[in-house]
Amino acid sequence: MLKLTLTLCAAMFAAMLIGGRDHGQLRPGLAAAQLEAAQAPVTAQAAVEPAEVVTQAAFTPATALPAEVVAPANELALPLVQPEAVETALAEAEAPVEEAPADVWYVAADTVNVREGPGTTYGILDKLANGDAVSVVWQDDTGWAKIRIEGDGIEGYVSTDFLTQSAP
Repeated sequence: MLKLTLTLCAAMFAAMLIGGRDHGQLRPGLAAAQLEAAQAPVTAQAAVEPAEVVTQAAFTPATALPAEVVAPANELALPLVQPEAVETALAEAEAPVEEAPADVWYVAADTVNVREGPGTTYGILDKLANGDAVSVVWQDDTGWAKIRIEGDGIEGYVSTDFLTQSAP
């Protein structure tokens, strides 16, 4: 194995050394074109004239602007009210609302894409393998189910064609 590897390396080195990179060789037509361009006479260019300086004209309006108008100050005296301490009984906290347990379904295909929306045009969030358990949050009539991956908590959409209620 080592002998074959060294032979391959030596052959590749020889091929690159002999074939190598092109070091500036040109076709005859291109060489002549470059030679003509190099021998072209240099012509003197005319001096560039500086552009005229433009000054901005001043504008004076025909009518004078009115003096700054000062709004009269509204002097309104409000009585100072001290807040009184009010005791209120705290309402007893209601028991937290528990969500209805979601149905646990299982993946029945080799791999299933979990998507951002109900359709194949949406992006892929995650992939599920055969036998993975998911909680079905709801299903729609188009054959897509909104699922929550058990353990990860990622929510996404899966086609119901790839889910089954029976455990693998």
